[in-house]
Amino acid sequence: MRPLHPLLAGMSSENITFDRSDRPTLHKVIVRDADGKEMSEEQIQALLKGSDRSVLRKWIPENTRASGLFVYDVAVDLRTLFSVSTNETEPEVTPATREALQTAGWLPGLNTFGPCLVCPPEQREKLIPALAKALLDWRILTNQSRTFDLMKTLAVAVSDNANSIGAAIRAKLVPESEGSERPKARPVLERIDGVDLFITPSAAEYVFTEEERSDALASAEQEIIRRLREFDYEAQSA
Repeated sequence: MRPLHPLLAGMSSENITFDRSDRPTLHKVIVRDADGKEMSEEQIQALLKGSDRSVLRKWIPENTRASGLFVYDVAVDLRTLFSVSTNETEPEVTPATREALQTAGWLPGLNTFGPCLVCPPEQREKLIPALAKALLDWRILTNQSRTFDLMKTLAVAVSDNANSIGAAIRAKLVPESEGSERPKARPVLERIDGVDLFITPSAAEYVFTEEERSDALASAEQEIIRRLREFDYEAQSA
């Protein structure tokens, strides 16, 4: 994950709390000494005497939080996605695991990196939709969040060319206006040859566009599924 542009993302500081005092029996705190040995209740009381006596509630000053527009880049190497190398000099799995895969129906194959075992089509058909969904339906989760953030996806670009993806979702410097002390940038979503671009309705909050679609993420998921299905995993050229 990276900022779309240095001027469109940043870090802020705030004070937060770590609070587990509502259910002390559920959230048991284990305190260990310098040697890693668990301390007794008496030792913990002696340690906390004269200081902040709570281990369930803590004040964390000046905690940093990121905000702005970010890009989440994912590269999928289809040549190795559903294959396991059987190269003896660079083994990826143990002989026992290789034998188990063959018993499960994995077939001998050949990819760019040499001999391999290829996942059978019926198993790939089960995995591909799950992979496509996982690539799009992801979230940063934390049990320490003080605020709810939807983390909306504004656009998805799918292509075999990384440079083209960088051109489809990018930022552009705005000419300095009179009296402005610093440059400004604005996000840009542009359809580029060789890139399938899917723009969600949320993108219209940040980008001037008339191409947003309510089914953008569902369409992007289907495009990823199509690309994963069309690749010939068994007949790769060496």
